[in-house]
Amino acid sequence: MGKGEEEIKMKGSTHNHSTGSDGKLTPEQLIKKAIELGWDYVYFTDHYFLPKEIHSDYHKGFFSKGYIKEVKKLKEKYKDKIEICFGVEFDWFDGYKNWIKKEIKKQDYEYIIGSIHKIPSRKGYLEIEPGREKWIKNAEVFGGIKEYVQEYYKQIKNLVNSGLFDSVGHLDYIKVYNKKQDLFKEDLDWYKKEVLETLDLIKQHKMALEINHGGIRKHGEQFPSTWVLKEARKRNIPITLGIDSHWQEHFDNKIIKELIDIAKHAGYNSVVRFKNRKMIKEKL
Repeated sequence: MGKGEEEIKMKGSTHNHSTGSDGKLTPEQLIKKAIELGWDYVYFTDHYFLPKEIHSDYHKGFFSKGYIKEVKKLKEKYKDKIEICFGVEFDWFDGYKNWIKKEIKKQDYEYIIGSIHKIPSRKGYLEIEPGREKWIKNAEVFGGIKEYVQEYYKQIKNLVNSGLFDSVGHLDYIKVYNKKQDLFKEDLDWYKKEVLETLDLIKQHKMALEINHGGIRKHGEQFPSTWVLKEARKRNIPITLGIDSHWQEHFDNKIIKELIDIAKHAGYNSVVRFKNRKMIKEKL
């Protein structure tokens, strides 16, 4: 632990990517970095590949058999130094519930994140993070920004209702280019309605909600917004802490501390993580 660095009771990130998908560290490099930082645990949650009908070059080679074999081997190799948890991040697509369910059964996951990175439209599946100008053009496909955002939350609700996942990844990812709230205001009734209905469903399905540090890097505020986290706390929705790390510089105990501070500010005094897909609560 570096000089002046505040010690925390629990240390680790439940959302990390390696070269098993779009991360830059190999699985072993990721583990060694976590050990160097003194983490108690580290989760592998690489992106699963997409259904062949939706498959893009971006996901080519993701979650290969070689990657799976390597992580399981490393889990045994480093078991006396750090707890290594084998998880996954699945993309949700309407019409593919049975496919996702079948793919999930192929491995014994500790933890499964459900996320949305693409939204179905009459022009195919549109990326949520294609660049600001493209985001605005994508919104036009749906008839406008309000309709675009509403479609996003419709898909998030479908993800939650599927019952396939343990937590929702980067809940309000759709705000990625809305730092100044010049695209849409988060205090508008229609927007709050979408978010609160989604939180009610998460509560109903006994899922966790992720505090995702990627929002700070991309937007200036974590995913989801602080007001959303406070509403989640009112509903006693458990939270996980995920760096959503892809690069070596994302692995930093200052980021863990920042996530903990965000959780506390929203009124949380505990977080959860998963073992064998069962929730474990840890005090902050």
